[in-house]
Amino acid sequence: MADCDLCGVSIPTVCPVKVFEPRFENSYPEGKWKGLCERCLDSAKKVYDAHSEEKEEGICMLPGDSFGTCDLCGNATQLYGVDVDVPSFTKVYEKETRHLCRKCLEGSNDAYGRKDECFGEHH
Repeated sequence: MADCDLCGVSIPTVCPVKVFEPRFENSYPEGKWKGLCERCLDSAKKVYDAHSEEKEEGICMLPGDSFGTCDLCGNATQLYGVDVDVPSFTKVYEKETRHLCRKCLEGSNDAYGRKDECFGEHH
């Protein structure tokens, strides 16, 4: 079993996403692998696509974007809100917003291309 690094759900397989964590730059100069579940990967892909479309139109930031610390890599930079379903004891899932930096969104976009390899084609 593996845990998703964004929402915390425990599932048999997660899709690896390469992220660069500044605090581990000496130990892992090429970056580290984090695991995302299929739902978080889909949510990050939606935000990446929306940001790419807005960037082509010349808009610098999407509404709701902010500056702070990335929830996946810990880098302090411009962030983009990603809605994820976090497991809950009172409800099955609760919607929460996690904040990812541009590099983590790009890494999740690359991982989205390998999604069928990670989760199989029946999903």
